[in-house]
Amino acid sequence: MLMKWIKCQVNEENKLSFSKAQQGWGELRHCSGFMGQIGGWNKNEPYEAGILSVWKDLYSYHSFMQHQHDEIFGKSDQGSTYTNISVDIYEKIFNIGTTDITESFGKGKLLRVADCSVENDKQAGFEQVQ
Repeated sequence: MLMKWIKCQVNEENKLSFSKAQQGWGELRHCSGFMGQIGGWNKNEPYEAGILSVWKDLYSYHSFMQHQHDEIFGKSDQGSTYTNISVDIYEKIFNIGTTDITESFGKGKLLRVADCSVENDKQAGFEQVQ
């Protein structure tokens, strides 16, 4: 599994336009390997949107980026709605607990995403406590 974590800075006057443009990404449901996407506004930073996109694997994600991304992006006019964007890609190491995150899409009321920085020599210990 591959996760794409996107953060966008949006001016107050563009929040509605940004949200509407996000609807254009519904086209992702037709992309091979796409598992789900969820997003919302940061409670602590009201002009920051977070979007978590989940893909079957790196191959599916790269295929999407090469063949469909630019067309969906262009049609949505998303680029005119934010002032800054950051994108991070993560590959799944393991599930914490017994639940597969994709089972929760559309069912849950709250999703908490923790973006942690761990020193290289402490990574094994961090993963063990998870």
